[in-house]
Amino acid sequence: MASLLRLQALSLTLTSPGRLPSRILRSASPASPLARGFSAAASPEQRASETDLESGLYLVATPIGNLEDITLRALRVLKCAHVILSEDTRHSGKLLQHYDIKTPLLSFHKFNEREREPSILKRLHEGEAVAVISDAGTPGISDPGMELARLCASEKIPVIPIPGPSAAIAALSASGLPTDEFTFGEIP
Repeated sequence: MASLLRLQALSLTLTSPGRLPSRILRSASPASPLARGFSAAASPEQRASETDLESGLYLVATPIGNLEDITLRALRVLKCAHVILSEDTRHSGKLLQHYDIKTPLLSFHKFNEREREPSILKRLHEGEAVAVISDAGTPGISDPGMELARLCASEKIPVIPIPGPSAAIAALSASGLPTDEFTFGEIP
């Protein structure tokens, strides 16, 4: 219930920061980002600093089925980035529309990633925060983003992973199989 209230609070802040119902603020612990960052007592400077992102490439994990399976941090990054690179803009548009995120989308998929990389690197060198999302799950793990992350690392551009849902881990956790050791990938 508490996480549902926090999610409702976040969706309200995306459209009207600083105007949270008191019942939602009371449900958040005083130390939580929700209470600290969006309470009416927070100064405009505090709220602005919490919405700024450092320059870098943000690999943002997205839901693998249910739109509510996204972290508050992922939503903040998507809202505050200068641009979002998306495997399929139509698919990603549904997620962004659901959370009222207006950040511009740019297609970034296996058929155009090589031609897009120079312009993306230029933006990153100019100090922009660029988020990468795939249709579901984590960019770069069986999805576009791996090569761009490698290029950024070689050019000393920060690459920041924003964790979230993982289909492999979700399936493993519910399988009843031993989970003390496992391997992701092909078995030789």
